[in-house]
Amino acid sequence: MKARAYLALMALAVLVPIVLFSTIGLDMLLRAERAAALRGLQESSRAVALAVDRELAVAESRARTLATSTSLINGNLPEFDQRTRLANEGGASWTVLFNRDGQQLVNTHVPLGTPLPKRDHPEIGVKLLQEQRMQATDLKRGPLANDYVVAIEVPVFIDGQPRYVIDQAFLAGEFDRVLADAKLPQGWIIGMFDRNGISIARVPGGRGMAGKPVRQELYDAARANGEGIVRHLTRDGVDVYDAYTHSALSGWTIAVGVPVRIIEAAARRAVKMAAIGLVAAVLCAVIVAVAFSRRLVRSIERAVSSAAMLGRREMPRHYSSGVLEFDRLHAALTEAGGLLHAETESRARAESERTLLLASERAARREAETQNRAKDQFLAMLGHELRNPLSAISSAIGLLDHPQASKEAGERARAVIRRQSMHLAHIVDDLLDLSRLMNGKVVLERKPLDLAEALNDYLQGLQATGRASGHQLQVRSMPAPILADPTRIEQILANLVGNALKYTPPGGCVDIAISVDGAHALLTVRDTGVGIAPDLLDRVFDVFVQGADSLDRSQGGLGIGLALVRQLVRLHGGEVSADSAGIGCGSVFVVRLPLARERQATFGPAQRAGGGASVLVVEDNPDGLDMLSAMLSAMEFRVYEAANGDEGVRLAREHQPDAALVDIGLPGLDGYGVARSLRADPRTRGMRLIALSGYCQPEDRQRALDAGFDEHLSKPVSGAVLAAALGAAQEVTTRRVQ
Repeated sequence: MKARAYLALMALAVLVPIVLFSTIGLDMLLRAERAAALRGLQESSRAVALAVDRELAVAESRARTLATSTSLINGNLPEFDQRTRLANEGGASWTVLFNRDGQQLVNTHVPLGTPLPKRDHPEIGVKLLQEQRMQATDLKRGPLANDYVVAIEVPVFIDGQPRYVIDQAFLAGEFDRVLADAKLPQGWIIGMFDRNGISIARVPGGRGMAGKPVRQELYDAARANGEGIVRHLTRDGVDVYDAYTHSALSGWTIAVGVPVRIIEAAARRAVKMAAIGLVAAVLCAVIVAVAFSRRLVRSIERAVSSAAMLGRREMPRHYSSGVLEFDRLHAALTEAGGLLHAETESRARAESERTLLLASERAARREAETQNRAKDQFLAMLGHELRNPLSAISSAIGLLDHPQASKEAGERARAVIRRQSMHLAHIVDDLLDLSRLMNGKVVLERKPLDLAEALNDYLQGLQATGRASGHQLQVRSMPAPILADPTRIEQILANLVGNALKYTPPGGCVDIAISVDGAHALLTVRDTGVGIAPDLLDRVFDVFVQGADSLDRSQGGLGIGLALVRQLVRLHGGEVSADSAGIGCGSVFVVRLPLARERQATFGPAQRAGGGASVLVVEDNPDGLDMLSAMLSAMEFRVYEAANGDEGVRLAREHQPDAALVDIGLPGLDGYGVARSLRADPRTRGMRLIALSGYCQPEDRQRALDAGFDEHLSKPVSGAVLAAALGAAQEVTTRRVQ
């Protein structure tokens, strides 16, 4: 007999007794673990029953306390209703008061004064009063709660006579919470059903199981015995153990179910592991018997294989044969292979790094070239956009200087200067705004605002300029209250509507709509213009992005308007999107802004300024002083002029005007000093102070407010902005006249 056969017989002689006794022990273990798990299951059902009884005991105690209340004894049902609602406040149940005929007199589940129905089965209350004991109802459909309810019913005797029945009612879903508080392991099922076998609560499953009959096997077992364990199939075909017990107060049945597979899982795992161990032991015995006879041959074959791999510049695998000499040979071959492999990897890494560096250098060069082209294009656009209005202004000035220019020509020249100056100011404002937005330095002055009214105000100004005269303008709006910065909202409107007009040929249609979608206000600007190319649609909100360039630059612009729109919309917590079917198919822009949390009255059109109010203008620039004074006089303000800070303080104390427009950069006493001096004097302390400055950073505005100014305006200032800022001065004058 060969050695392999002897080794096999030895393995069988050891393994057969082990397998036999292991099987007997595993069967005993399986039975013991099943019994222990079922005992724990029964204890869990008792614990849940106690929790249910505690909840019912609280309701019973509350009902018995209410039964002895003075208001009920005296028949004062409104007072009893009030006391009952206070007693139930914060609780899970509510109170219903029945008379002997089953008519509801009080029901705290509905508002006082709600018509109350009669009991479906008045004989239940009569029987309860006759038996003079508390009872729990079975599950029923509550007509007022419109849901499944159960109740603890307590008879009420006054002067020894049966008078009322008090119910402490619960929604069936309330007991889902009580069952869930048991926090049983995952996979377990807790259920509660009434004396008729109708499910009251179940976890998991919840309200979906209320009102459905339980399995007949469980119901029959619960009727036959006070508590116990039954094994049956669920509606889903799952084999489960159900441990059930009865609630002492209600007579309801509480059942805790666990799938049989979970109960027996531990024992099955033990059997499985033992079986795997036995199979592994047999395999190991066979393998060891075969391995001893083949070890030397395999060691030699592996040494030859390692040498061949080393010759192919491959990494040899390390083997451990248990034979010292062969193990040393394998270690030497593996070390040599490791050195060779490390050298190969080092060369590959160096080549990969060189390739990556070359690709990075090419990408950086392409990016630099792209940025350089973008810079050149932007500078060219900027030069074009600045030269056009400057050329028009220069020509207009030349016309005004011409001695033979007519009055009408002079008016047209002044209109050109005014319009082109506003255009230049708009370009500078856009550049500064974009810079501040990109650097996070813009602070919104949020105010309650109706987006529809803001659109209406903008369109009135647009129609006054005549820019929309060559287009069909359609407007549909509804109230959309938001909390936003009015100036920034006007910028958003101006850029979107202006773009629609700019890129829509004369005679085309521009449709503007304000609507409300859930918690957002929607601004939709749709045009029938040139549209947007598909390759440009994804980049239309990027900085300096425009459509195809042309030498005539008929549309103009710097390509920053839509970038400003996106930044301002995001700053307000909203979103903006663009869509177009392609070139010649028009485009649609949609802005989503969050609605104000509470609908507040939005501001209507500002009252006209002036009306007899007086204004002091402190400005060291003669032209600026002259133009401001002329503008204010045209608005019917009485104007006082000062060319420096000291003169401004003197005139303010002498005439005590309603408001003062003060330039910050004054010679001698600057604008901040003027504000502090006027605020320190009781005669001028209440005057409205407005700062004028060419600096418009948030810190500049804050410094002006800290010095005592009521408002900070950035130059240049339009008549509308000036009139709105001086509106408070008009109100002061009105109050004085009255």
